[in-house]
Amino acid sequence: MGVMVPALLLTALGGLVVYSFGAQFALKQAIWAIAGVGACVGVSRIPRELLERLAVPTLASAAVVLLVAILFAPRIEGTHRWLVIPGIGTIQPSEFTKLAVVLFLASRFRHKDRAPRFVDAWPVVVVCVLVVLAPDLGTTVFLAAVTGAMYLVAGARIGRIVTVVVCALPVLFLVIRSNAYMMKRLEWVNGLGYQQEQALIAIGNGGLFGVGLGAGVQKLGYLPAGHTDFVFANVGEELGFLGIAIVGIFFAVLLVHGLRVALGAEERGDRFGFHLAVGATLVIVLQAILNIAVATGAAPPKGISLPFLSQGGSNLMVSLLAVGLIVGVARHARREVPS
Repeated sequence: MGVMVPALLLTALGGLVVYSFGAQFALKQAIWAIAGVGACVGVSRIPRELLERLAVPTLASAAVVLLVAILFAPRIEGTHRWLVIPGIGTIQPSEFTKLAVVLFLASRFRHKDRAPRFVDAWPVVVVCVLVVLAPDLGTTVFLAAVTGAMYLVAGARIGRIVTVVVCALPVLFLVIRSNAYMMKRLEWVNGLGYQQEQALIAIGNGGLFGVGLGAGVQKLGYLPAGHTDFVFANVGEELGFLGIAIVGIFFAVLLVHGLRVALGAEERGDRFGFHLAVGATLVIVLQAILNIAVATGAAPPKGISLPFLSQGGSNLMVSLLAVGLIVGVARHARREVPS
């Protein structure tokens, strides 16, 4: 329950913030939240052996869906990131890829006496290539960061990880240079863009206690994506520094409890559970750090949502599924304790 409580509180807060943008957004968010909580409970009860067997098929399925999106998805905002599902709406396949990668790597690292091999990550590289072809630079960088962190935790030498990163940078640079959409993202090095300037204005307007929920001004046509990628700025304006601090505390609590579950699995010799809990926690917390860094101008825009708070069903579902994986590791530990 240590990770469930902050996750549910953040989800509830996200619903209130999204409602301030319009009831139609809040209704969709509420439906996804209900479905996400159900999925969270369901995935937490999947037997361990089945979860391990599903690792490879899950990543393979993610790759197929990404390819389908590239080939057949409508072009929205210059990318092919979203699939239109009749009766459901749009889903973003790259969001679900985050957990597929974590599950796959956890299954590769489950043997303690086997050193992590970079060659084992070739399916992850394939998935990253498909994501960057969407194009989705932010998610590609995020997947690479999660993969690197999980390899480091698994015992890979930091020098080898740095070598891989250095070798990959020229390729990534060529890809970015060939895509105008990605090049626009990197204009940040020459100064903050319009969105980030408006985000900082919103945060500054909020002061200590905020202007009040629903009373924000920047969302009235000044701050694009104020209910999605830049929802943190809206929290800062309407709920002030106090609201920002509460959000930070919730994510910190989730981080602490996620790592406690992981360390508990490590103590029991459950390597799969350890890496699964670490990866799922990273998916939530690292994403939150990157989103906040973008909203405060500390990083270039990446199109990464704030878990639980940003409007959008795919990210909310993935965040709650990540919580379900952590809870599942904790449940497995309780079943192992003799009565």
